[in-house]
Amino acid sequence: MTLPLPATYTADELASIEACRHLIIEFGSLIDAGRTHELGQLMVADASFARPTMPEVIIHGIDEILNAFAARPKDLVTQHLNLNIRITLTGQDTATGESIVAMYRASANDPLESGKGRKAIGPLIGTWSDTFVRTPQGWRFKDRRGNATMYV
Repeated sequence: MTLPLPATYTADELASIEACRHLIIEFGSLIDAGRTHELGQLMVADASFARPTMPEVIIHGIDEILNAFAARPKDLVTQHLNLNIRITLTGQDTATGESIVAMYRASANDPLESGKGRKAIGPLIGTWSDTFVRTPQGWRFKDRRGNATMYV
């Protein structure tokens, strides 16, 4: 059996793929750092978003998305692991992405144990389906849809 060779990409296409991959990683990193107020920098103004834990609730617009994150419990500590990130360029200024997310949760009220951290809840495993657009400011999320697939 012969496996197909990987596609050959131009430098600009590789840069676009990496920019989209970076958005996926930065999204989880900002949440984990408690900087959810900065998530709007990763999206277009009319972006839409659905959490993996509530895929049927689609939030529209940066302001509403940021409000949803601001309403999260103040003691929630998370750690997102983004896995198997696949970006497909669908046009010169558009792309889609599929990835897996594993998220661990803890309470900031729980004690930090030396060499262990906090006792975690999870993991919650899910998927992200993303749509990206290139703007004058660079690549941004147009749509981000999560779906939980497993939990412990």
